Amino acid sequence: LSVAKKLLFFLLVISCGPTDGVVSENSSEDTVVVNEVLETKSLTSEEILTEIFNAYKNFSENPALTIDTIWNYAHEDNREATGPKERFSMMLTSEPYDSIVDLKDYSYEVIFESDENIHYEVKVLAKNNNYFVITWVFEKTLCEEKPCWRTIGVSQPRFFDSGI
Repeated sequence: LSVAKKLLFFLLVISCGPTDGVVSENSSEDTVVVNEVLETKSLTSEEILTEIFNAYKNFSENPALTIDTIWNYAHEDNREATGPKERFSMMLTSEPYDSIVDLKDYSYEVIFESDENIHYEVKVLAKNNNYFVITWVFEKTLCEEKPCWRTIGVSQPRFFDSGI
């Protein structure tokens, strides 16, 4: 591993430790991370997708915040399949998902929508100037007895020729 990847991994491991009593706020007025629980004010799936990919865009600036953001919007079933959070963070920084860390730009469109599910096709311009496409799937569920959107699936980034 390169020195940068080793440092990033070290920072991820350190940042995933216990957070009892720690409250950190991000730039959104609609979200607050408290003891690894995300409270939301009924964000739309599009707002959540934008928050997730903006976090990916700035991953190296605050890896812990990016991982918390993505993890906190994951459906319980998705967390069970990809967790615990430490394992999840290693997955984000390993092939093929590391190709979208610190992405340069992205665009998205809805490719399927129902009352319970919404699928986005996200096109990414990676930091190495390659283009990737990802399918991001949300499901409507209940969060503290209120309807909310949570990630239930993410395809592996697939290379494509150009354009976002």
